[in-house]
Amino acid sequence: MWFVLALIALAGACALLYFDRSRRDQTGRVRQIWAKAQGYTYDNVEEKLPGQFHRAALAKQEYLSAIDVVKGERRGESFILFDLEETATIVAVRRRVGSDVDIDLRLKSTPPPKDSDLELLGAIGPRVVFATDLEIARRVCDQRMVAFTESVPPHVNMLWSEGEWTLGSLPIGSSGREWDSAIEAVARLSGILHVLPPVTEPRGLDRGHHDPSRPRLREGAPAEARPERPTSPRPPAPGAPRQQTSGAPRPPAPGAPRQQTSGAPRPPAPGAPRPPAPGAPRP
Repeated sequence: MWFVLALIALAGACALLYFDRSRRDQTGRVRQIWAKAQGYTYDNVEEKLPGQFHRAALAKQEYLSAIDVVKGERRGESFILFDLEETATIVAVRRRVGSDVDIDLRLKSTPPPKDSDLELLGAIGPRVVFATDLEIARRVCDQRMVAFTESVPPHVNMLWSEGEWTLGSLPIGSSGREWDSAIEAVARLSGILHVLPPVTEPRGLDRGHHDPSRPRLREGAPAEARPERPTSPRPPAPGAPRQQTSGAPRPPAPGAPRQQTSGAPRPPAPGAPRPPAPGAPRP
């Protein structure tokens, strides 16, 4: 009896796996045909793609692979569409300039994000807005944002931004028409988010004219704390008169007449008559 029930359960599990595999293959073929018709590129799987994103539907999903990946261009910006295995279909549009401010727009029926840096701004139309900087998010959420949130198709349940990416999610098993509308919605939001302040890069020290033999000072150190560089005497310009420096006398140049110095008399040269001694009779 139990053996028969186990066989029936095993047969049912095999049948479900077969139908699921068949449905996945069919979805992959449909998406490949759709991508080819639109002039996009298609890949079966990219394992590291989900690890580039960390918010909303892609929070803590690095262990999953991206399946049926489509890459193309819409509204002059690159986009990626892929399935996060059996979790969701993701659309990601890349902006030319990234931002440190991230914004999350989701339906009111969707649970709030678990990111600690996202704060609640309020409701705009049928969606709720969260942001990492509420002051900047208030300026972004103008009349264009209100009109946009009211025109987003309902199957795009979450929209958010991460750095230079604007993303949206929709349920698994969506059709080609829903993919098109989702890409269009995410691309429109990406255009609105161009007003976000760009990424601020840390100010680095000027390393172009630094002497490696001298210690590098910290930025903001007082000028008097900087060690002085020793100066070396510059060679005189060609044709300029040379100045006599104090110290030992310089030797005469070869061929120059020697000057008589005061002090003891010089001895006579060999063979020259000696002068008479004092008090001796003259001849």
